Amino acid sequence: MSKLIDAENFARKRHKHQIRKNKILTPYSDHLEKVVEILKNLGITDENILAAGWLHDTIEDTDTDYDDILELSDKETADIVATLSKDTRMVRDKREIDYCKHLKEGTWQAQVVKFADMLANLEDLKNSKYSSSDMIKQAQNKVEYFDSIKVGLENNKKNIPNFDSQIKRLSDVFLQYGVEINSKS
Repeated sequence: MSKLIDAENFARKRHKHQIRKNKILTPYSDHLEKVVEILKNLGITDENILAAGWLHDTIEDTDTDYDDILELSDKETADIVATLSKDTRMVRDKREIDYCKHLKEGTWQAQVVKFADMLANLEDLKNSKYSSSDMIKQAQNKVEYFDSIKVGLENNKKNIPNFDSQIKRLSDVFLQYGVEINSKS
């Protein structure tokens, strides 16, 4: 349990002054907490995966690097976080293509954290400052991520006890924005 507490404390500290792009100026750490909650709803109990849920945005959104995560935790957690980190040095379009490729080739552990991250972000859209059309665009942008991870998740359903109920939840949230996903590989 210490690994999980260390990851939470580290993430809260690194994201301390960041806020969500929503109407109520929510601390960024609330998003991280929601991701971990969704992972637990999926039936995930593995501390490396839960720790990665807390840490998944630290490389991309703070001055944290892979070695910091490795020092805090272990190689498995650091590798999951690295898979979930976009290379912000790349041009946006190329970066998105590269990111989806990494998600598709990533471990199911990284893919399940991405699933929880997407669900948390989509459920939080209703609290955002975005216009209705921008919320729809945000949901549409997440379809590529989902398409990148769905085969890996489907192939590893045995490791994700509540996958079916949570995939329904994700599908329902996508539908709120007029976006249909094909959850079967």
